[in-house]
Amino acid sequence: MQLLPRLIGWSVPLLSEAAALLRSALLARLIGGEELGRAMVLTLVLRLAEMISDIGIDRFVMQHRGAIPARLLAALHGASLVRALGMAVLLAALAWPMAVSMADGATALTYAALALVPLLRGMMHLGFRLAERDMRLLPLAVVEGGAILAMLATLPLAALLWGDHRAMLVVMLVQAGAAVLLSHLVAWQPYRIVLKREVLGEVLGFGAPLVVNAGLMFLTFQADRLIVAGWYGWSAVAVYGVALQLATLPAQIAGRAAGSLLAPRLRGLTGAALTEVSRQALAGHVMLALAFALGFALLAPPAIALVYGPAFRPDAALALALGLAAAARILRTPLSQLALALGRTGDPARANLWRAGALVPALALAVLGQPLTLIAAAAALGEAAATARALHLARAVLFPSRLKAQA
Repeated sequence: MQLLPRLIGWSVPLLSEAAALLRSALLARLIGGEELGRAMVLTLVLRLAEMISDIGIDRFVMQHRGAIPARLLAALHGASLVRALGMAVLLAALAWPMAVSMADGATALTYAALALVPLLRGMMHLGFRLAERDMRLLPLAVVEGGAILAMLATLPLAALLWGDHRAMLVVMLVQAGAAVLLSHLVAWQPYRIVLKREVLGEVLGFGAPLVVNAGLMFLTFQADRLIVAGWYGWSAVAVYGVALQLATLPAQIAGRAAGSLLAPRLRGLTGAALTEVSRQALAGHVMLALAFALGFALLAPPAIALVYGPAFRPDAALALALGLAAAARILRTPLSQLALALGRTGDPARANLWRAGALVPALALAVLGQPLTLIAAAAALGEAAATARALHLARAVLFPSRLKAQA
């Protein structure tokens, strides 16, 4: 693989996640812990709508075996717009229930304004995804990196003008609008929208299992923070949310990098070649997971206290539990890409069911008033179980000789 695509494939998600951390760190300093907790719940609601409507259009582009002519691209733009409208309706419907259920949080109008973010993103030109499919990642860097820079440039002004959690809404709108504008600027084909029932059906057929998995991933990635918000208060949401955000950063980076770098390598492979590439990817992620778990447990508490302030410092046990949970998720990254390459889009959901099951003891612990560390420990056990299930589902590719011996 050429050096430039590899460099961009890792640096773009790294920049994205680093910017999210910097955003929360600056807001912690500018608006305080309780307002940051409210802002984090705003991002959770938006993430919920994104994940449960994620029909995998970008992954459909990546894994589509044939060429993607202009007429198919226009139909995919139509599918993106349909998805965006669905997300907007969902967010509008959630506005009042969220405002009522989260006492002293954002208003219903603020929650409803989140609908503008997907409406903007629904108008993105997918040309940069076609370039990504061919391992030409410079357009991706322009779109994603430029949107991040626009968001960070707007953040101080938004915090100054609004001074509370609404600053988060403003910068998310700026980031979405910048991404849309840049996607059109780097495109080499005209932007057309066509609504084709057969293409929408094909995309939904590909993405329906991914929607189930995305819902489970929301539960596994984000629902812990909603539990904390319901039983521990806004300040605890900020402490737990900051630590969790930092812990999940490598998994997010690894997942996005694998989508740009590993997915094209897996497309079309079979037999021994598929086994070899899959094993290499898994071995690399094992090393990354082990290094991260150890480093996070040791370095996260003092680093968070230094960047965010002493009030946000997690204890060592909480950091260890969240580090182990994130390590297990990192291990699932190549397994998820392998499942997509094989057309087994339901496998990630089958694995994540085990992680979602850990929310039951987490909720029980919260109701009983147990420490936050036990909530994180339940998450770590759920992530480990999900990774074990993903390995079991991928055994036919990873360990073909062992299966033949048992047959």
